[in-house]
Amino acid sequence: MKKLLAAFACVLMLGVSQASASAPWCHDNTDKLIVKLKKVDLTTDQLKDVFSFQKQHRDLISQSHSDGHGCSFHEKMEVTFEKQSIGVLTDEQFKKFKGRDRNETEGLRYENYLLKKEVQRMKKEMQALKAEMKALAARR
Repeated sequence: MKKLLAAFACVLMLGVSQASASAPWCHDNTDKLIVKLKKVDLTTDQLKDVFSFQKQHRDLISQSHSDGHGCSFHEKMEVTFEKQSIGVLTDEQFKKFKGRDRNETEGLRYENYLLKKEVQRMKKEMQALKAEMKALAARR
């Protein structure tokens, strides 16, 4: 009986070590935050950004286990996902979500988010203008 229990324990430990590589038992609380955020009527762009942050976090979960960092690493990084996701909220949405105004750090995070969006928009516009210029030069 003792040998059977020892063998079972070994098989169980081997199974757990193999399973942790793909992280099937890890808790991913990102969905809970997204459900709460949807209550403040996110725009389509805000939702896209939040889902992008969620994908990055889920990739981090897989990566942390394949690198051998384990659960504690990605659990600590869940705070980063929360800050990024809450950082997309307008001042009104933030107040509705948190029940208070932003502090300085949260305000800077939101300004940074807006600046990144503006830079992305300007890059697209610049690419379109370059294409127009190229088309005009080809006509001459």
